Amino acid sequence: MTTTASNNNGLASYVLLSSSLDGRVRAWDLSSGRARSETDSRGGAVWAMEAAPTSRVKAGEAQRVAIACDDGCARIITMVGGTDVGAGLAHKRSFLRVQGRLLSLAWHPSEELLACGSSRGMAHVMDCMNFNELTRITIGYVPEKASEFLSSTDEHCVWSLLYLPDGVLVSGDSDGAVTFWDSKFSTELARYTQHKADVLALASTPSGNKVFASGVDSQVAEFEKLDEVLDKDEGYNKWAYTSSKRPHTHDVRALAMATSPNGDGILVSAGNDAQLLAYPAETFRKHHPIRVVSVPQRTPISTSNAGGPEPPVLLVEHARHLDVWRIGESRGRAEQAKEGLMKLAAAPAHMLRAELAGTRHILCSAISPDGKTIAVSDTMSMRLFEIGSSSEESSSNNSAMWSVRRQEPPAGVSAAQILTFAPDGKNLVAVSATGVVSVIDLDDWVVSNTLKSHLPKSSSAAKALAAATHSKSHISSVITVNDIGVPIVSHVQVSSDNQWLVVVTARGGNESDRMADGLSGTIGGGVHVYNFDTLKLHVSLPPPKNHASWPPISAVALSSNGVLALAGPNNALFTYDVDRVKPTKWSAALIEAGVDAPTALREMPGQICGLSFDPKPKMSVIMAYTPTAIARVDLSAKISAEATTTTKKKRRRERERGSAENYSSSDAPGGVRVLKLNDPCLYLGYADVDKALLVERPWADVLKSMSQPLYRHRFGT
Repeated sequence: MTTTASNNNGLASYVLLSSSLDGRVRAWDLSSGRARSETDSRGGAVWAMEAAPTSRVKAGEAQRVAIACDDGCARIITMVGGTDVGAGLAHKRSFLRVQGRLLSLAWHPSEELLACGSSRGMAHVMDCMNFNELTRITIGYVPEKASEFLSSTDEHCVWSLLYLPDGVLVSGDSDGAVTFWDSKFSTELARYTQHKADVLALASTPSGNKVFASGVDSQVAEFEKLDEVLDKDEGYNKWAYTSSKRPHTHDVRALAMATSPNGDGILVSAGNDAQLLAYPAETFRKHHPIRVVSVPQRTPISTSNAGGPEPPVLLVEHARHLDVWRIGESRGRAEQAKEGLMKLAAAPAHMLRAELAGTRHILCSAISPDGKTIAVSDTMSMRLFEIGSSSEESSSNNSAMWSVRRQEPPAGVSAAQILTFAPDGKNLVAVSATGVVSVIDLDDWVVSNTLKSHLPKSSSAAKALAAATHSKSHISSVITVNDIGVPIVSHVQVSSDNQWLVVVTARGGNESDRMADGLSGTIGGGVHVYNFDTLKLHVSLPPPKNHASWPPISAVALSSNGVLALAGPNNALFTYDVDRVKPTKWSAALIEAGVDAPTALREMPGQICGLSFDPKPKMSVIMAYTPTAIARVDLSAKISAEATTTTKKKRRRERERGSAENYSSSDAPGGVRVLKLNDPCLYLGYADVDKALLVERPWADVLKSMSQPLYRHRFGT
């Protein structure tokens, strides 16, 4: 169970809270991946957690969060900002215990009432001022004796509760019913049984005129208030079921409502089928859902570089262990293959698995270009391992015994957020949670240099403000950006010729510094290029034209020719000549056309999460991939009008060609060729000259690991 608690100082900052069946509640620091604060629920497993509305919180007050516990008691905890003694999570007060478990919570818009749903078919409305129970609503019937359908031990669970802006309470229970309750007398206004199984999640539009429900039957149902439709006065409270969609294949566990820039609601649903879908709430019936891939997961795969072992070595990162694979070898060349299939001279071989001690999850890992050294880090420490073989013939014998020998990290380096080896294998680059980049000399096993020029520097005004704030109070109940923890550095890349080091920052300092300097409250990043020979800052690139600041960067690649490629939102692709400190001709042509990428790239499904340059000298070809498609981009191609615009006639012609687009090198608009994939792509990159490695995860195997969905009889089966 997760929730977010907002600050109350007018800044757009939130802190992530989590709870689980072990009874622990944690506030997380997203920059280090550690729990910033932790407390026990004092009531066993936590089934639900809900932050109080922030609109009524007074300045300087701590944010209140309610938790529903297994012992039938709801408790209020507070989130206090800062790092001094007394900061973090703290218990404030407990409500009276009720029968059964508490499974759901909902705050009244006034923040004076808290509704709690139980496993005994009841909703208990609590007074947050006196901590007494005001109203008890019977939502479901629990039989005293066994019957044909229910036994006396069956529980009627109220899985979800929701307060609308006008005070109407909505409940979803294990009968599959969605019920609306009057705000004043707690009487039933309407009850709908569109769902065939438990209703697990509820959400409403910002205006409260539409309610969405979903659960075990994977159906997302819409209910609409008819006051405006029937031109009735406020308080008529007539609801109607209007439509439903079934885009998920498995249980829908969560619904959330986001707000678009124009103020309309955006419904987001998440299910056991590992899909995150978005719907326009106001036009739910008219539009299909959109799969959300705007924040791609970091690629858990790294490979040895060109010129390393043959065949290449693949490192796969898991939560608690690492797998090392030797890639299979092909027989013949690709152009000799029939129907796109090639015969293997040697199958892929699993070399070893390294399981790390402790309970902490792995944050990052990397493998050296020669495939003999592995660097891995969790939230507390960094470790290095040397891979050795007990057989001298291990290079030709896949069944040889492999071993791992641990090395202690050099002094001055603890945990790392990002790890990468230099292509020559002589240096290891480690980025800490504070954004400091350490360059480790692997021969002398010392930190040869630390890079901090990309970090924002506090002005004298910011320092004076920090000193004045600290002198007033040692403990601040206001949650600030510093309490959230956003990773300062998002990407690090070393060029294949070891000349350049690129550091991409995701934010530009803490919020108080920016406010003291008179800057905007938004958090900005930057792209910084170091000379890797002198380890001095070469340039901090300005944001692309038509962008006030750097957009979020999802992937980085740097060629031996000094060409830097950066992937941004909506599959934007920015390319720069690092030596001349200006966009390449390919990007300059796109800027003149007023776009960030050719149409084929913008319309490629998914969000680019990986880039790789062709290692051939003087080549300007780059491979890009999303979870559902791959693309080949020729940066030497000319940008024509056809490459930046899409007409209806062109779309129809593309549909006739099929989903797998196949242009020749001469007629690919903008030099972009896109191929859609049937299975999720985990990695795509050049392994050597004329060799690329594509790693897919068959979706059929993923489905086998999921729990079976609710059985629905289909006509004709």
